[in-house]
Amino acid sequence: MHVRDLCQSCRLTAPSAARILGQTVGRIGTIVFSATAALANALPAFVLDAAAGVCTFLHYSFSPGKRRNVRENLSGAGLPPRAGAVYGIFRIHTANVIEMIASSRWRTDRLENRFDFEGREALDAALACGKGVILVTQHTGSWETGAVYLRSLGYRLHVVAGVQLSPLLTGAVKRAKEELGIEVITPEDSSRRLLKALASGGILALLVDGDVYTGGTEVVFFGKTVRLPDGPARLARASGAPVVAGYCRRARSRRYRIHLERLLGADEAAALSESEALERVYGAVERFIRENADQWIMFRRFWDGRE
Repeated sequence: MHVRDLCQSCRLTAPSAARILGQTVGRIGTIVFSATAALANALPAFVLDAAAGVCTFLHYSFSPGKRRNVRENLSGAGLPPRAGAVYGIFRIHTANVIEMIASSRWRTDRLENRFDFEGREALDAALACGKGVILVTQHTGSWETGAVYLRSLGYRLHVVAGVQLSPLLTGAVKRAKEELGIEVITPEDSSRRLLKALASGGILALLVDGDVYTGGTEVVFFGKTVRLPDGPARLARASGAPVVAGYCRRARSRRYRIHLERLLGADEAAALSESEALERVYGAVERFIRENADQWIMFRRFWDGRE
């Protein structure tokens, strides 16, 4: 066999090898996710809490960069960056990860009577317009558990998400959410899919303090300039959908409080400039983060130091 023939053979088999590797990684991720979900639901609460405490300690101890970033972010949000506050954010993150995995096996009544829901009437009124709802939120409290709760109430939820937990587990997390009835839209998907979700009358959830977006625009946030997604305003202008914003705060052990409020009514964004609409959106997000800075799970450096 000639070298040229070997090269041609390699070109033919490389895509197959990559596909097989991807499928294998996906299967491993599914096995790990399913086993962890089964374990999380089988363990007594006190054992699970003890395990979460150990995981929090290890994560905190071996993540000096994350600790530094959290301190800077807390300071930027107006909360004294005390060690206890920083550690508390790591602890909430651990609880969120456990609940994200465990919720894949929860019955719809699992969260019944664990939530206080402020602003449900604002959400229902927005949905009654018939154009879907853009739900703006941020990484505060227990946003993942809040999404599962909204779905358990019968709301049709579509969420934009990139890599979740790790590349190994992202596929398993996506499948678990979709089995619960939550559609996952990735940043690689066409914007038409976002508009389709709204046109169907669903709730499109956007975590606007994340980094899974392209482009964006510079806004003043907590007195500093930062680039943030312009999607909420652009989608509202294109679809006529109202914009609702809020958060899901972790209260005492395994209890939660959802707060929602309307920011823009149906077709209201079209009457505003994009900057005016974003100012309203990020003014609310800034307020929500300030009110819940002790539960703002932001491990990357949020601001780049510009005033």
